[in-house]
Amino acid sequence: MLLGCTDCDLFSFSCPVVSQNLVTDNVSVVEGEMAIISCRVKNNDDSVIQLLNPNRQTIYFRDMRPLKDARFQLVNFSDNELRVSLSNLYTDPPQEAYADITVLIPPGNPVIETQDEILSEGNETEMTCTAMSSKPAASIKWMKGDKELPGKPKVELSYDKMYTVTSRLTLTVSKEDDGVPVVCIVDHPAVKDFQAQKYLEVQCKYFCSVINN
Repeated sequence: MLLGCTDCDLFSFSCPVVSQNLVTDNVSVVEGEMAIISCRVKNNDDSVIQLLNPNRQTIYFRDMRPLKDARFQLVNFSDNELRVSLSNLYTDPPQEAYADITVLIPPGNPVIETQDEILSEGNETEMTCTAMSSKPAASIKWMKGDKELPGKPKVELSYDKMYTVTSRLTLTVSKEDDGVPVVCIVDHPAVKDFQAQKYLEVQCKYFCSVINN
């Protein structure tokens, strides 16, 4: 800790250290022990001795301690000396904390591709939903009406460390599915309510029979 001593005339407003009359000494102390700081005036010229901390805050002015720091205690005060003790001298170890910054890159608009545009009831079909170029990788789920359908995701990492996710859905359609939307919902921390949908178009099977008279 650096401490400054100044001597100044009682009627001065500021107290620069310009007097050749002021004497102080550098102090070395073992951690945890007490240091003694002494500011002395060689010849009494009606100056006032003041002890300052590195922030230019007054620790002692004469025998008064304006700074509320109990580590400083008055040892001696006279016209020629201000002597102060400083206890509990410990060096504070540096404290460090680290924070990670994650840059989120949202995917592009999801795209649904279908194997068949027009479906026949009872047939199986495939759909894929793709969310491209995101960081981190997005997740995809499928909904048909209010029912969640299982998809098979595939994650690809590009040369620029961006993720493309493709989910493949296989389903068998019935006549009740005609006009029902199949929704691909993309979940990613950078976007909300990101989805695409495809309405099913299902043709019913009709049977013809020949009646012989």
